[in-house]
Amino acid sequence: MTRGILIVSTVVLTGAASAETTAELHENELNAIDTNNDGFLSRDEFNAFSDYAFQEMDEDKNGTLGLDEAKPFLDIKQFQNVDRNNDDFISRAEYDAQMNDDFNSADQDGNGQLD
Repeated sequence: MTRGILIVSTVVLTGAASAETTAELHENELNAIDTNNDGFLSRDEFNAFSDYAFQEMDEDKNGTLGLDEAKPFLDIKQFQNVDRNNDDFISRAEYDAQMNDDFNSADQDGNGQLD
């Protein structure tokens, strides 16, 4: 299940979080993220999931994602897009900024939840 949830993170992190993409995700992974089981992902649920995903990907627990840690989930171009200061690491701030941007892009009707 962890690998499936991290794949969900990759979909979101790469900016592909649209209603169409979300519908294609495995129901069990979505149910694990939708903690109140209302069929929607609130910003709080999304943020909790994002925190979990970052911690799981950060294998050496140093607070950043190096290319080797991200490689199973992001290609080099995606990694470079998230690495906004081009230091070859994705900091927690860069990750959070990307996840926030992705949530806002996916929240097409602006209601604060992904449906």
